[in-house]
Amino acid sequence: MNKYELPEKFDYKDINILKQFITETGKIIPARVTGISASNQRKLTRYIKVARFLALIPYTDMHK
Repeated sequence: MNKYELPEKFDYKDINILKQFITETGKIIPARVTGISASNQRKLTRYIKVARFLALIPYTDMHK
């Protein structure tokens, strides 16, 4: 799998896929950087936010 490649089907439970599109500070990497389509970017953003809400992934990895 390429660094910024999405599988055909993914959802909010695919934590390893979602983490590829989040920076160390917890920001979602924009589509202009990843190169994925706008519809997939919207889906990815929605899934990341759901996974954060359900505490499957942290809001940020850097805690001070």
